[in-house]
Amino acid sequence: MSINLTVQQIFSWATRLSAQQDYQALTYKFLELLVEIPWIDSAVVYEIYNHERKKSGETSIVRELLIRRFPLDFTRNNEDHNDLLAGLDHTTDLNLSAPDESGFHAWAIFFVRGSGGPERAIHLEGAFDREMLELLDRLRGVYRNLVILHDTKERDVLTKLPNRQSLDARLLQVCEHYRDHQIIDTKEEKSSWIAILDIDHFKRVNDDFGHLYGDEVLLIFSQLMEKCFRYNDFLFRFGGEEFVVILNLASQETAVNVFNRFREAVANYNFPTVGRVTVSIGLTHVDGISMPTTQLDHADKALYHAKDTGRNRIILYEDMSVLVRDNDHSETELF
Repeated sequence: MSINLTVQQIFSWATRLSAQQDYQALTYKFLELLVEIPWIDSAVVYEIYNHERKKSGETSIVRELLIRRFPLDFTRNNEDHNDLLAGLDHTTDLNLSAPDESGFHAWAIFFVRGSGGPERAIHLEGAFDREMLELLDRLRGVYRNLVILHDTKERDVLTKLPNRQSLDARLLQVCEHYRDHQIIDTKEEKSSWIAILDIDHFKRVNDDFGHLYGDEVLLIFSQLMEKCFRYNDFLFRFGGEEFVVILNLASQETAVNVFNRFREAVANYNFPTVGRVTVSIGLTHVDGISMPTTQLDHADKALYHAKDTGRNRIILYEDMSVLVRDNDHSETELF
């Protein structure tokens, strides 16, 4: 099977990929391009998150893989992709099936590393010989470089979590889903919830210990978030000491319980040098009627009320009285 590519075709691929405005659009376009190649039957991208955990009472570190298929469907429960990728050799950029009698491989998995985000794996099925694999590796290189550029723009430098720009796009996506799939009973039905999390008295941490230790608190806080929330929840660094979580597939009671467990996990964690810190949380339901900015404002008002009423607590916007909702933010010190 020969490959006949013109210069125009190669430049067309490069132009189509480099024209995309964000990581999501880039990856959609890359998959679209791959399946146009005649000898590729299917193409799937996975995001691979590596977590290191130390079990209580043990000195050894357990490495865990969280594998998410692109695009993540936040409306469904977890699909287990670990059987596909966990057993592969992650030290190489390419894993192949055994060749057939003609020397063709039925599947190939390319890894994309080195960006500010998770590892990516590109799983291809079809018929691949050496010449085809060389072409695909060059395409992978172009995609990797563009992923690095988008991750630099869309992820927080310190925590590697998606940033405010990424939040705006994701929240709009979630709101659009509920615009088409209205939730009737927000307390009982499984739906999505958005929370703003603010580390209490964080300015004092910076003043008392210095910004280096403040950054360490932020980094560990983000790692606690990644351990406590699920594969289909969306985590962001909102700015400064504020973070945002979009919690999916949860009733109101479950959402409150989940955030309370995280709040307790933070309060019980012994941060190096700094010691104990706490977090206040403002929570509200995501719907398809209000503007995304309105829903963020509701979570923000709930957060300010949590700060006003003692900190280290969670406030649900829907439980606040109309009078409290309408009051301006108080002069409470938020740091």
